[in-house]
Amino acid sequence: MKNNNIHIKKTNSFSVLFMLILFSITMVFFASCSKEDDIPPPSAYVAPEPDTTGACVFLTGIAPELNGEEVIDFECQGPDYTFFGEKDGTITIQYAENPAREGINTSDKAVQVIQTAGVEPWAGFFFDLSSKVDFSVNQGVKIKIYSPAVGQTVNLKLEDSADGAISAEISRPTTVANEWEELTFTFSSGDTDKFDRFVLFFDFQGPKDAETIHYFDEIILGEGEVIIPPTEPTTAAPTPIKPASDVISLFSDAYTNIEGTDFNPNWGQSTVVTEVDIAGNNTLKYENLNYQGTQFESPIDVSEMDFLHVDYWTENSTGFNGFLVSSGPAEAAHAFEVTTREWVSVDIPLSQFSDVVDLMDVIQMKVDGNGTIFLDNIFFHKEPTGPSTAAPTPTIPESDVISVFSDAYMNVEGTDFNPNWGQATVVTQVDVAGNNTLKYENLNYQGTQFAAPLDVSGMNFLHVDYWTSNSTGLNGSLISSGPAETPHAFEVTTGEWVSVNIPLTTFSSVVDLMDVIQLKFDGDGTIFLDNIYFHRGQATEPFTAAPTPTVAAENVISVFSDAYSNVEGTDFNPNWGQGTVVTQVDIAGNSVLKYENLNYQGTQFATPLDVSEMSMLHVDYWTANSTGFNGFLISTGPAETPHAFAVTTGEWVSVDIPLTTFSSIVDLMDVIQLKFDGDGTIYLDNIYFYK
Repeated sequence: MKNNNIHIKKTNSFSVLFMLILFSITMVFFASCSKEDDIPPPSAYVAPEPDTTGACVFLTGIAPELNGEEVIDFECQGPDYTFFGEKDGTITIQYAENPAREGINTSDKAVQVIQTAGVEPWAGFFFDLSSKVDFSVNQGVKIKIYSPAVGQTVNLKLEDSADGAISAEISRPTTVANEWEELTFTFSSGDTDKFDRFVLFFDFQGPKDAETIHYFDEIILGEGEVIIPPTEPTTAAPTPIKPASDVISLFSDAYTNIEGTDFNPNWGQSTVVTEVDIAGNNTLKYENLNYQGTQFESPIDVSEMDFLHVDYWTENSTGFNGFLVSSGPAEAAHAFEVTTREWVSVDIPLSQFSDVVDLMDVIQMKVDGNGTIFLDNIFFHKEPTGPSTAAPTPTIPESDVISVFSDAYMNVEGTDFNPNWGQATVVTQVDVAGNNTLKYENLNYQGTQFAAPLDVSGMNFLHVDYWTSNSTGLNGSLISSGPAETPHAFEVTTGEWVSVNIPLTTFSSVVDLMDVIQLKFDGDGTIFLDNIYFHRGQATEPFTAAPTPTVAAENVISVFSDAYSNVEGTDFNPNWGQGTVVTQVDIAGNSVLKYENLNYQGTQFATPLDVSEMSMLHVDYWTANSTGFNGFLISTGPAETPHAFAVTTGEWVSVDIPLTTFSSIVDLMDVIQLKFDGDGTIYLDNIYFYK
């Protein structure tokens, strides 16, 4: 028991000590808890987890990287965009809610692209990447697309931001409407380190006659599609646009071909020659080419032509040549630079053959090489490559001019005629008959950037001289800060210098004429430009239509006006021996009579007019150079009397002449003719009687 008691005492002493230590630790713990608002030592800090709820501050102006690891998803950041081809419409981009958060795309945000009616068929936009794309491992650029219709073309073009001529582009059709799909644009490993600009076109080359809304999202570089090369073309060769009067055609659906040509004479060749239909177009197919001749029924004189045109397509040729042959025989060859799996248009200068071949006596053509070749649009044509004479020398005094580009004036300093706007146009300054001239080759659009804004509010016109052999449309735009811009559509005439004076009122409703920062041209073909300047001088022809009449039709007898139904059978150019040249011209969409070099000019009615119930004769006129002219009413007899017009130049003038001016001599129940006499050139519109 004693020992047991001692044991018990020892046990109790240890318990007491343990309790004291435990109590002390507990007090320290509570003491530390009482300071939980103090800043912990650095070693105790744990960074908060990132917010994964989807909330973020959206950042723009980011240059994303296109690679095989990260998706460009536009959830919290996106690049800035540059638009082109807006013309009469607009392109708007915004980061919007995903229109269908399901299927292959459940992200919150996507990029919304709105194109309004009136944008160019090739309109689009681009943004820049942070680095050039590496295609060495993956060649497929994958983009999730949401389109309003099936069959719309999405075109992806990659460019070098420093040189737009370094580029590659691929088109893919949409296959579903109003749901997400992933389109793959397959480039090649050889495109590595070339491109750092991302250019997109939605509904590429579509009609653009109504507003469309597209979305895109989640761009990544991945595996490309397995592409099976086509063995023959699926689309027809390009349709030629050369005037038939400038063409001698051998084989083309676009022209009348010379008769009797034998496309498969028996020269012992092993080539298999057939005519095949490619997308509705007759096409020559040379299968397993070694050589192949074409024999003309009689010799062709092509000495007045400048070029031999050929369109070709091949999948497997490594080289082929084309020959012209004249009597002798004498022949000379052109070696084609072969591009596969696309139609290639070639214009061969006839000077390549003329040292050997008699161009007045071409009897045959020949092709040799290998592979299988498809040929179309084989024709000779004449086409100047550029103007041979300089643009007209301006005559406006320099004190009345602000010149952008002209040898005739002192130009504004520091202008950049080729700013990097992502355009494909090739810009050079060339010498034309001793005159510096701007050449825009293969125009899509081209800007001109002024070193400082121009104040042209004191000017009246923008003057431009242009020359083109192949453009089908050209627009010029003034741009002020904002940007605010509006275009002028040129009426294109080919093969000659055309001088245009555009009233600045064409632009002033949109553009601040005190703050013009840029010029822009868009269109197609190759354009030569000179004498681009603003001036106070007077135009030689109207650029706006005459005012639209407002008199009710039931109160009008109209002789010449688009606003009314005119009396029938009127002869506006009867043979009275006059020297005046009479034409009807289009002015801003309105038919207008032009009396050039007026001495006198008559108008003969099919039957006499009874205008006795009318009270006025209305005439709108415009002239730049007349010093005076008169208008006459004539009735049977003849009985006539004039009204002398008070001439104002350079603007449309509306004149209302009381019929009492004529009624003392002229029988208003029997008006058989009108007559104008005077000088200069007069434009007339809205000639009508009214009450």
